[in-house]
Amino acid sequence: MRFIMCDTQVFSSRDARLDLLACPKVNFLKHRDRPSVYWQDKTDIHSSCSLTARQNELAQPKNLNIMYKEDRPSPIWPVKSSALQAIPSSRLEKLAQAKCISREWMEDRPVYSMVSEASKTASARPRTVELAKPKHRADYFMSSTTKSHQEEGNVVTPTSRTEALAVPKLEHYQYQHDLEVQRHVPASALHTQASDRVCQLAKPKARKAIFEGFDPFRISPAAKHANASSRVIELCAPPARRQRHKKV
Repeated sequence: MRFIMCDTQVFSSRDARLDLLACPKVNFLKHRDRPSVYWQDKTDIHSSCSLTARQNELAQPKNLNIMYKEDRPSPIWPVKSSALQAIPSSRLEKLAQAKCISREWMEDRPVYSMVSEASKTASARPRTVELAKPKHRADYFMSSTTKSHQEEGNVVTPTSRTEALAVPKLEHYQYQHDLEVQRHVPASALHTQASDRVCQLAKPKARKAIFEGFDPFRISPAAKHANASSRVIELCAPPARRQRHKKV
């Protein structure tokens, strides 16, 4: 690569620095296809890859089955004489018949329904007119305030059954309320003395910690000499399907 250098002249240090900074930058992309490094000791490496016998076998295309038959050469298939002279059974004739439309099938109704002349001239009965009237909720339910009762003049007299249901339930004669937090302690409880058995049961079990010499894996002598009952042995035995006999 060529580097354009300024003319070397004797200047002061400041002028030399200014001249150096005034020089244009070198265009390193001027020759882009010239490699910057040449490897002189690089040798050509040729790969020696080859397929194995198994790979060659798998690369072969699959052969057609000996039972494979190609498509018929013509769309006109020859019909056998036996098929031309065949007589269908009654069952085949029954199955070959087209399905009939159900008797209950009805066509789609038109968009505009047709009203008959009888419906146009019909007159409703008194009962139909009574049922067609809207219901008034005030006639069925009591008003929320006493003022509305007085204004409307609706006086509701409850029945004996309604009054009986309105009576609150009484507490059971054997029901006991919660005891008070501060209650009187009888003198017999204050002067009572616990028996030796109660004192023995009230004492916590004395257990040493592991660092104090406690051995959780120690087995008591009574457990070593214990004999299991026949029922326990029967329950401990595995089921017959899991039992394996040792081979001799």
